[in-house]
Amino acid sequence: MSKVIAVKGLADILTALILVVKPAFIYNSVPTRAVASFTGLHLSNAEVAPGFNQAIACMVAAVGVGHIVASRCSPNARVPIFAMNLTWATLNLLTCVMPQAWGIGSATQLMSALNHTAFSLAMYFTDPVFRAKSKAE
Repeated sequence: MSKVIAVKGLADILTALILVVKPAFIYNSVPTRAVASFTGLHLSNAEVAPGFNQAIACMVAAVGVGHIVASRCSPNARVPIFAMNLTWATLNLLTCVMPQAWGIGSATQLMSALNHTAFSLAMYFTDPVFRAKSKAE
């Protein structure tokens, strides 16, 4: 699991770099447009608020670094990584179910929520740290 967490961290850092250099690559990708078409959620546009997009990129990079650091720590570091990813997923999902008239949920957020949900579930069901905690209870 440590390797998977490290790879997730590297992927987050790569995502942050893309958000800095060419955010439209993510915001207007075929999968993002498909999600927008299917759900009615709007497409994000980094040109509307470039400073905000930069802040998101910084946050995603910091989270990626956190994953890499945690991957090199004891197995107990996996619990906060799980909690962080599950929180990210939950908050993004909750944002996406708000009334569309509010304009806060986006197709990109839903994709991020699904990604983080999948990662959280994979951690929970495959990591021995969580299986050991379940058996102890």
